[in-house]
Amino acid sequence: MQEQSLFHKIKGQSRALKILLQAIENEHIAHAYLFHGIEGVGKFTTALYFGMALNCLANKEFRPCGVCSSCHKFLHFEHPDLIYLFPTPNLQLTPDGEIKNDEYRKEYEGYLRNKIETPWEDYRFSSNIMIRKESISWLIKRLNITSYEARYRICIIEDADLMNVETANAFLKTLEEPPESTVIILTTNNPSQLLPTIVSRCQPIHFQPVDPNVIAQILIDDFSTSPRTARIVSQIADGSVKYAIHLVQGESSKLRERAFEIMQMALEGNDLAYYRSLQANLQKYNAENLIEIIRYICMFVGDLDLIESATEQVVNIDKKDFLIEARAKIPIQDSAELTDKVLDFVLLMQDYIRKIRGNVNLQLIQQNLYFQLNKLFRL
Repeated sequence: MQEQSLFHKIKGQSRALKILLQAIENEHIAHAYLFHGIEGVGKFTTALYFGMALNCLANKEFRPCGVCSSCHKFLHFEHPDLIYLFPTPNLQLTPDGEIKNDEYRKEYEGYLRNKIETPWEDYRFSSNIMIRKESISWLIKRLNITSYEARYRICIIEDADLMNVETANAFLKTLEEPPESTVIILTTNNPSQLLPTIVSRCQPIHFQPVDPNVIAQILIDDFSTSPRTARIVSQIADGSVKYAIHLVQGESSKLRERAFEIMQMALEGNDLAYYRSLQANLQKYNAENLIEIIRYICMFVGDLDLIESATEQVVNIDKKDFLIEARAKIPIQDSAELTDKVLDFVLLMQDYIRKIRGNVNLQLIQQNLYFQLNKLFRL
């Protein structure tokens, strides 16, 4: 058995964990919980670990241990008393819960593999997804069967806000009066999208945005991120560990390429090309798109601080030639001074992101963004 509970892996959620640990200690377990908070702050992992702790075979202080037979089955979604629902395409379930559609069965299995191996990565199904009434009907049928081996049967419904009204209403009675020794945990990034009748039947537990210092340490310890990059990323990730990981892994996207185009035009001082590009793309990018573009730009700017002294730590290494050229244009030789300028830029971009969320004029933000990049390259 390991020397401490798996709960120590949940970072930045001390309030939520305190509530759950007290419930375990006092053996006062609610029949239904609603874990809510922004994406990527540990809601699902905590739900899984909570269910594991209630059924773990180790001594109390080590639960969940992660290595006993019960925990092992939970971690691989193989426990007969774990019911896990998440938004899917129409799986065409049989009465016994088997998936008829071969293509969607492969995608369903792919989603589970992704959840086990790289839970911070997004998995995209090939068609529209939701929590479907057929899945809820199958769940209700499962719950009416006697549990197999666990002290508590655990039902986790991820992204529960993706239930439509008909499905939610079909679930209400079970949520209000589940079978004995059953714990239902709903997770959501958008609690306001849930029916009030669903919310009122659950004990709500809020998962707060994770402190930037905590995010930075996670990136350093678990993803071999340099302290300088971790510091920048943690400031622009809006409290989401998942998003921070996406940024340090340099995921390719059209928005990243748009950020790179803006960097190139600013480096070249090609104001006319930028303003033509801005006008051509005004309707193409919404507020959330612009926020992501700004985050990618912050990552490129952060790499300028590393390209000479720590090339192996550069995130956007595929743009190495550009970064070398851009760094050469910045008339600062002192590394500490450049680090300060980069952090000042990142802090300013954080302010831009806040203003975007406050419904400021997006064109004005994009003009100021380009101006600040120009200023950085011509200090």
